Amino acid sequence: MEYFVFLILLIGYAALFYVIYSVYSLLKGRFGVFAPYVPSVGKSKKNMLDLARAELLQAEKQMTVIDLGSGSGSLLLPLAKEFPDHRFIGIEYDWILILVSLFRSRKLKNIEWHKQNFMNYSCEKADIVFCYLLKTMQERVGLKLAREISDSCVVITELYPVNHLRLVKAVKPAFNLGIPVYKMRK
Repeated sequence: MEYFVFLILLIGYAALFYVIYSVYSLLKGRFGVFAPYVPSVGKSKKNMLDLARAELLQAEKQMTVIDLGSGSGSLLLPLAKEFPDHRFIGIEYDWILILVSLFRSRKLKNIEWHKQNFMNYSCEKADIVFCYLLKTMQERVGLKLAREISDSCVVITELYPVNHLRLVKAVKPAFNLGIPVYKMRK
């Protein structure tokens, strides 16, 4: 009986923390100026990782992969483990998520985290850029990437394509049930 009560309390505290953190994230993101924390999951995450893997497997030199709004590192961590000869950079403005990412990647030497607004981070050395954008951010991020990335850089985005970049491939979910993923270039 005590175990059951403990489990219920634990679930309750976790739910309360999630609600408080969601409100904090929404406030910190200034109600859509920046995207709130929404991790890539399921089929869309797999599709994003598969598109990046295909690029990394073809690489003849060390590549730099940048995740704009890296959250807890759900995209960079599996790739950094799988491709130790490449460089991975997560840009995140939320210090809580940076701490989570630092803890999760503590044994990896090829990954780094920067706590800052990704609009102030240069992507000119990127070979692959991940981003998960709100519709309100498409224009600003598109202009930034069009200015900064090289012609060979691949941008992999979830939910919405990036303005000012050329669509190379769209991975749409079956029956439009899920989140689309886009591969783009300059």
